[in-house]
Amino acid sequence: MISEFKAGAKICQSVLMRVQRVGTSSNGAPFARGLLEDNSGKIPFITFEAPIVEKLRDMDGPAPMMVSGSVDINKFSGEMALQVIIKKVSDIVPEDDISNLLPEGDFDHAAYKDKFDRLIKSVLTPGLRLVLDNVFEGETYERFLRNPAGMRLHHAYIGGLLQHSVDVATLASNMADTIGGVDKDLIVAGALLHDVGKLREISASMGFPYTTEGRLLGHISMSAAIVQEAAAKARVTGPKLQHLLHIVLAHHGEPEKGSPVACATKEAFIVHYADELDAIMNQYKKTDGKNPWEFNKMLQRYLLTNA
Repeated sequence: MISEFKAGAKICQSVLMRVQRVGTSSNGAPFARGLLEDNSGKIPFITFEAPIVEKLRDMDGPAPMMVSGSVDINKFSGEMALQVIIKKVSDIVPEDDISNLLPEGDFDHAAYKDKFDRLIKSVLTPGLRLVLDNVFEGETYERFLRNPAGMRLHHAYIGGLLQHSVDVATLASNMADTIGGVDKDLIVAGALLHDVGKLREISASMGFPYTTEGRLLGHISMSAAIVQEAAAKARVTGPKLQHLLHIVLAHHGEPEKGSPVACATKEAFIVHYADELDAIMNQYKKTDGKNPWEFNKMLQRYLLTNA
């Protein structure tokens, strides 16, 4: 497991490989660098082996690989971090164990499924309930239970979309109770649906790669399209649907953060801040606790992790 790597160790194991750069060093030798990952952590790699560099040059997205090499201290890292110097790379074969390559979230999946089902049943407004029932049925429902909520930034593990959606809906529901004077059914429905487009944007296959559709359209617009499709099937129209679509389209808060429209209703603000808070809190689950401060790429700051 990557989390157990020590300087000087020789390794040979299955990993998820992400190539970040292929180039030529100052002395003219080819090299490739990137990240190796498994569900225990990740570590940078570098290789100067010409056949490996050529193989990696053609890689399209993350891929499972069997790698051999040694663990060394990266002398160019200010923190003297570890890296793997790869000497051999081979494709995964059926007999290889790759169970360590699909990240699993540290949560009770069955309990979250029950919470999700209860949240849907709590929505009593007929039109909103019909939209929810039409979205979360059949194959879509089964995929929703397993899909990640991100490729790397937050909830990037099996079931991450389920956990994130339930926690956002729960946070938003509690905020609605505290604030008062809001449409709680609209808030819960919007929270459960705000990221449903990630089912089309991010694949649950190895490495959680973005789909072509996802790169072209993005999850916010696809979430809105899914809601509209479900509403048309249920013949739901009117202001309530417009407010639901506004929550979905505005859940990143403002255009500068990727939302087509800025929050304009109390319900949209509540779902936006619940979404943002849950994504931020998830960053603390990604820290290893070895150092009191760790730099977080999503938030672009150091976080105090083990105070």
